[in-house]
Amino acid sequence: MIKALQSLLRWLFMHAEALFNRAFGDRLNPLYHLGATSFYLFWIVSASGLYLFAFFDTSVTGAYPSVEALTHDQWYAGGILRSVHRYASDAMAATMVIHLLRYFAFDRLRGFRWFSWITGVALIWLVYVAGVNGYMLPWDQLAQFVTAASFEWLDWLPSFGGALIRNFIYPASVSNRLFSLLVFIHIGVPLVTLLLMWIHVQRVPKASIQPPRPIALGVAAMLLVLSLLQPVLSQGGVARLDVSPTTLSVDWFLLALYPLIYTWPLGGVWALVAGSTALLLALPWLPLRRGGGAARTLQLTVHPGARHVAARRGETLLEAGLRAELALRYDCRNGGCGQCLCTVLNGRVDPGAFQPAVLTEAMRARGQALMCCAVPLEDLEIEVEALAQGQGPAVR
Repeated sequence: MIKALQSLLRWLFMHAEALFNRAFGDRLNPLYHLGATSFYLFWIVSASGLYLFAFFDTSVTGAYPSVEALTHDQWYAGGILRSVHRYASDAMAATMVIHLLRYFAFDRLRGFRWFSWITGVALIWLVYVAGVNGYMLPWDQLAQFVTAASFEWLDWLPSFGGALIRNFIYPASVSNRLFSLLVFIHIGVPLVTLLLMWIHVQRVPKASIQPPRPIALGVAAMLLVLSLLQPVLSQGGVARLDVSPTTLSVDWFLLALYPLIYTWPLGGVWALVAGSTALLLALPWLPLRRGGGAARTLQLTVHPGARHVAARRGETLLEAGLRAELALRYDCRNGGCGQCLCTVLNGRVDPGAFQPAVLTEAMRARGQALMCCAVPLEDLEIEVEALAQGQGPAVR
């Protein structure tokens, strides 16, 4: 089942990447820069959020008017940045999920990669928590719905036992302390997210955390145009606990679970979240293998110079070389550009998934492989032209 799903997703990604390569070129293929784009979107969300926070009134009576003033009286700055903040949050969630699906599709989650996979799953949940929390702050009717539904969902847990939702029975039950808590969460969770993002990339050799400038400018322009054409507005007026919201537009990127809270048993929603999270966390070790034993380190000999590199099981030639500080030429790291071409002199490799246009059958017959995709199956001896040409540090 897992293998079949991975095969289907891998086929979809390879065809989508080939299409984007023809449209944008391999250097600017957005699917090759999902992780770096997520980092970039985090900084956009943070910068726009800091501006909005400077004008936000953290009180029950002042929250909604302050957001409305930002949106309408200051539409040229606060209004645009409110929309940018919202759309960048959606985009960050989307790029992170696609990034996770891509690594699952290409089975880059096992062995030493389990650490990056586990921290990646945690990062997605942190982003969702911060995003959902952000919907509570404007204190419009959508904020009322999200806040009440969140507290009702949490109340199902035995540790709360229905104490949280009592705060939303009467309007007088909601105090300024609630907004102090919401703002604290909205600042604290992103700080934890940033720390975990830094931890997440520590085991990725030469990890990029900034997309190419054309992609960065294109993302910023897209967010700005979308904010001008479809500005984010409050829904239904100020929150009123004596009136239940009836018609709301739900953000399906960050609030997809919320309709289920009122259509499923609350325990069923918790089971869905806990079960899917547990499955994601267990994937690096599924399916279970008997007698796997300790993974043996393979030895790579890289010419010219006969430099010796230790490669971990499942590690690509490029990852092993970069970890050993070899001056290797590379760019996309996903088998789409051909920059990391090498020749296998002795030993066997799994060539991995690559675009056929950059590694033809004739090239493979000559023993050539792409280091970003090829995984050694035994001790290996390879020749890399970039080293022969006296390249300096790894070039992108």
